[in-house]
Amino acid sequence: MSSSRFLHLSRRALHIVYPSFEAHEIDLIRCLSLHDLHTASRLLADDIPRQTSLLSRLARFGLIEEARLLFDLMPRRSLITWNAMLSAYSRIPSLLPSARQLFHQMPHRNVISFTAFLSALSHSGLITEALELFHSMPDRNIITYNAMVSALVRSGKLEDARKLFDDMPERNSASWNTLISGYAERGRMADARRLFHQMPDHHRDVVSWTALIAGYCRAGDVTVAYDLFSIMTPNRNVITWTAMIGGLVWNGFYEDALLLFKKMMNRAADVKPNKETILSLVYACAGIGFPRLGAQIHGYLTVHYMDGDDRDGRLSKGLIHMYSRYRLMRSARWIFNTERTTCDAVCWQSLIEGYILIGRLDEARRLFDEITSNLDTISWVTMIITWTTMITAYFDGGDVSEARQLFNRMPERDAAAWAAMISGMVHNEMIPEAFDVFLEMRAKGFAVMDHAFASLLGTVGSISCLEIGEQLHALMIKTRPVTDTILCNALVAMYAKCGDVAGARHVFNSMVSRDVISWNSMIMGLAHHGKAHEALMMFDEMVTRGGVGPDDVTFLGVLTACGHGGLVDRGLEVFGSMGSVEPEMGHYASVVDMLGRAGRFEEAARFVKEMPVEPGLAVWGALLGTCGMGSDLGSAGVRKLVGEWAAEKVLELDPMNGAAHVALCHVYSNEKMGHVAEGEVREVMARKGLNKAPGRSWIVL
Repeated sequence: MSSSRFLHLSRRALHIVYPSFEAHEIDLIRCLSLHDLHTASRLLADDIPRQTSLLSRLARFGLIEEARLLFDLMPRRSLITWNAMLSAYSRIPSLLPSARQLFHQMPHRNVISFTAFLSALSHSGLITEALELFHSMPDRNIITYNAMVSALVRSGKLEDARKLFDDMPERNSASWNTLISGYAERGRMADARRLFHQMPDHHRDVVSWTALIAGYCRAGDVTVAYDLFSIMTPNRNVITWTAMIGGLVWNGFYEDALLLFKKMMNRAADVKPNKETILSLVYACAGIGFPRLGAQIHGYLTVHYMDGDDRDGRLSKGLIHMYSRYRLMRSARWIFNTERTTCDAVCWQSLIEGYILIGRLDEARRLFDEITSNLDTISWVTMIITWTTMITAYFDGGDVSEARQLFNRMPERDAAAWAAMISGMVHNEMIPEAFDVFLEMRAKGFAVMDHAFASLLGTVGSISCLEIGEQLHALMIKTRPVTDTILCNALVAMYAKCGDVAGARHVFNSMVSRDVISWNSMIMGLAHHGKAHEALMMFDEMVTRGGVGPDDVTFLGVLTACGHGGLVDRGLEVFGSMGSVEPEMGHYASVVDMLGRAGRFEEAARFVKEMPVEPGLAVWGALLGTCGMGSDLGSAGVRKLVGEWAAEKVLELDPMNGAAHVALCHVYSNEKMGHVAEGEVREVMARKGLNKAPGRSWIVL
């Protein structure tokens, strides 16, 4: 609370706000705030301990100016009084000149005086001067050593901090915890864990455990963090629970975080959630996507008056993010308008993203124009993110022209903005333009992000231009170690789609880690190029030694391979082994196609009749297509009957399907005297104005 509040609140109100102050002390503080020093000096009791106690309490509540006026009014001061004033200055870096002046004015100094000034120097970042002061001290105690170790840790000088720690004549829990926290905060978890185990049992407390747990969470090793949390011997406090809950949220384990909070509320009756706990839950609710649960958390904040303590705006920021993710923009906007003074650029970004999610691109643009009207008010990073978000939104909406204009207006660009442009061009099938942007980006010296490479490789695969794909691959090898799984998957798919199965296999074999997409890309590539036996061998290897389970795409690839390779029995066996993977229409169509290619039309028809779901256009189309493949497949009479049945079903679903009419013509053309029926079908096509799109090939110029 600022000192001006003393001028407007009643004595009773001030006593409620500041229960640490007595009524006569509040009168004295009012005089100090008004600079009525004459009255203040009359109210001042000639009691050094009481005056020093009041000075310390004023400083603790941030009333530094009043504390200094009281200090100057005191007729007599003890060394404790001087130290109290110096300690007050030492906590605020901007007051270092005042701390320095007071330190040099002190008639006497002790170890507390030196330690307070050392803290003032370290909090202002003057580590070298703090070290010089430390080494010049006539006497040091454990608090002095801890202050210096803490200063070195804060400045990132962990090796110097460890050396000083090892030289300490004695240590307490704070000494150990300071260094453990320093290691943990900088990701040096092996050093933190080693020091934790070296720590004497009587010094290892809840702070030590919490520092280690939080460190492992920051490093992404949530399993180790939770194991420590489960076995820790001291009673957990709210900071420990919050560290674990927040760590789970930070690493994307939203449901686990909410369950742990529930466990805390049920089992730890003496632990009550604080603002940080609830803030973590807000982000967990945003991530898990349960609006009602998020509203309950918001209600808890309101009922327990936590939303009133949001001077830093972090709660508002979290709630706006949560409601924007839920697409509840009225709630998000209400919080934004209510707490606008504490809302920063991140809140604006959340609102913009929320309006984009609900298709309100006009409102998103209005907010964007408002926040970017004065670029001095937002950071460079926020500017880049906001601009890139809007560009991506325009591309997703198909407004390529507006996206390009916005990109050209960007004050500065980073690699992510260029990647968004490339991906947007690819998304809108503007392939030459995408490569133009890519070349422009390279010419301006920007590194190519993995996301941009993946988009371009997908494009190369779709147009089967192997030469350009190989050039991109060569550039990747020159500029980075190609170990990212997503990027390697894109390479495997590109080579496979371009017909270079050996190249796809080479990349696949060199991968450090593989996921289900890696295996699927390889199996699909082999299947589409007639290598059925190799695709099946790859599938067997995936199941037995791949470390990942097959999904619906995997089974689709294997069934395609079996169909092209004539391996009907193996294909039926694979279809029957899908287990927990629910067959989709594509799987049923693949089985029908496989049976039809083998001339087993009766079996294919029976399979369609026995399907547990209503056959779709893909299934009927596959059945019709195989019936018109050739006269040497199966019984002519059965083929004709099944073909007519399939054609009838296709045309019920899509009467203007030109390909179905042509396929039926093929069914009749394979039969004796079928030219009459074929002619009738072609007459129907003519009346409907139907034409089958001719097949086309292309070359790269």
